[in-house]
Amino acid sequence: MNNEVKDLIKQKLDIVDIIGEYVTLIPAGSNYKALSPFRSEKSPSFIVSPELQIYKDFGGDKAGDIFQFIMDIEGVEFREALQILSEKSGISLQSVSGDKSPYKENNKKILLNILQDSAKIYHSILVHPIHGEKGRQYLYERGLTDELIELFSIGLAPQNYQTLTKRLITKYSPSDIESTGMGIQGQQNHLYDRFRGRIMIPIQDTLGRVVGFTGRILPEYDDGQMGKYVNSPQTSTYDKSKVLFGLSQAKIAIKTHKRVILVEGQMDVIMSHKAGVKEVVAVSGTALSEYHITALMRYTDQFLLAFDNDSAGIAACLRSAALITQKGGVVKVIYIEGGKDAADLVRENPQLWEKAIEKAEDFIEYYLNHIVANIKSENIPAKNKALQQLIQWIQVINDPIAKNYYTKKLADLLNMSEKDIYTQMKTDIKSYNTDTVEKPIDSASVRLQKHIIAYLLYKPENRDILILEQSLFTQSILRELFIKIRDYCTAKSPKTLSLAECKAFVSDSEYSILEELLLPIFYQIEQMQSSEEQIQQSIQETIHLLKTQYQSSVRKALLKKLKEAKKAGDNDKVQEILEKYKIFTKNTR
Repeated sequence: MNNEVKDLIKQKLDIVDIIGEYVTLIPAGSNYKALSPFRSEKSPSFIVSPELQIYKDFGGDKAGDIFQFIMDIEGVEFREALQILSEKSGISLQSVSGDKSPYKENNKKILLNILQDSAKIYHSILVHPIHGEKGRQYLYERGLTDELIELFSIGLAPQNYQTLTKRLITKYSPSDIESTGMGIQGQQNHLYDRFRGRIMIPIQDTLGRVVGFTGRILPEYDDGQMGKYVNSPQTSTYDKSKVLFGLSQAKIAIKTHKRVILVEGQMDVIMSHKAGVKEVVAVSGTALSEYHITALMRYTDQFLLAFDNDSAGIAACLRSAALITQKGGVVKVIYIEGGKDAADLVRENPQLWEKAIEKAEDFIEYYLNHIVANIKSENIPAKNKALQQLIQWIQVINDPIAKNYYTKKLADLLNMSEKDIYTQMKTDIKSYNTDTVEKPIDSASVRLQKHIIAYLLYKPENRDILILEQSLFTQSILRELFIKIRDYCTAKSPKTLSLAECKAFVSDSEYSILEELLLPIFYQIEQMQSSEEQIQQSIQETIHLLKTQYQSSVRKALLKKLKEAKKAGDNDKVQEILEKYKIFTKNTR
């Protein structure tokens, strides 16, 4: 069913219109270009092809169709991207799938509409010249501007029992209003407003849909008996363990800056935007959860924590750092002195917040410099306990690369050997072997390999490519693609080779890579208006570079093995490697 719906949606929607909702597209020949929404750049290198209905970020690794773009930009899985685009296209998933039970989906839409209308009502009250004056004055005193109020759709709930529910009841049923948490059933089945006398901050999901609220009591109504902050209750639309405040406004900035800053309060997020730092989110009345981390890892693996420096904040920092590193993230800590938070710094001077971010420390450095170092020198048991907590934190890291990194970092800072750290972690040091860790692939080499395959798609009769050794393709999926396309071209001798033809002999994952490969070549040839001679010269240069890089990597690997064999005193191995090196050098002259 997914493929059928996908094709229908592709026919209905234009990729230029969809991507144009997120970035400003500028015509470039028959294509469009823009600044990448995934990276920070000065010159546009993000290209959209109306003809192929695909996009390519030339300075990064993002490429694909409208579904892939929504998955990349929104950080969602395919099913969610399908839902988003089906709504944009007007194609009902229920009608296509034959689902006879659309009640739950329709009911969720009603609840989301109630919450969205609530946000609009509260916001209209806050911006009203008379009714919202006290609320606006309070926000101005906290350092907010009209632009921030608009950006986060902040509103005001008057000190009245039925301001909201009276307006909602004209469109929605009492049970639905109560299900959103916006109304509470009173005596004689009368609904009354849950939030009264409060500044209302909408909580949105990653798609910008309002799913709940945080209400901050206005000072004049604060009698000390009610909580300063009240959140929406748990509902079918709002699960605080899954929602991050500010993510819908921050996600593009997170992708661009390749980091996310986690703060404790919603006001910290809002004020950070005032300082121009937009890659900031906060949890909503709960501890950071694995779900939160998984959601953020769709955008980045770099986490900066800005928690309070009291005992509760330190404990939360340690717990959050452990969860993040278990998921493969990298943790730094923003240290703020004097018990202040991000909102305090921005209100005092926005540059103070920017400088605090610039000075963010690796988690271990922060822990040693600000936790262990502040324990009195004579309190040896307390210092040992703190260090043991740090070692236990490293011990639970699943990623061997991250574990090795932090173990080495801790060993260097404590002037200890890595072996001693592993011994304290009760880990068998023999089981750790850096040679077993997969080394990062040379990205330049991979780009050349992709370019060669793209040229083969464009020129399937090119003999120089067809006779290449498959060993030049170091990435397994690229090697398989090359072999399949080469064998097909050798057997069929096609004059041209389209993506549709490739679909018959490649897998779905391989086909998606082909979509990515084809656009750069088409774009390059079109923009440069290359002649046949220039195309052939480009192919020759690319082949030469690929072979040169491959030969260099093989030589380095052999020389490394030779050095290890000499160090081990294995003369037989030394002679064997020298012979291999001699043969390889002779064959590559």
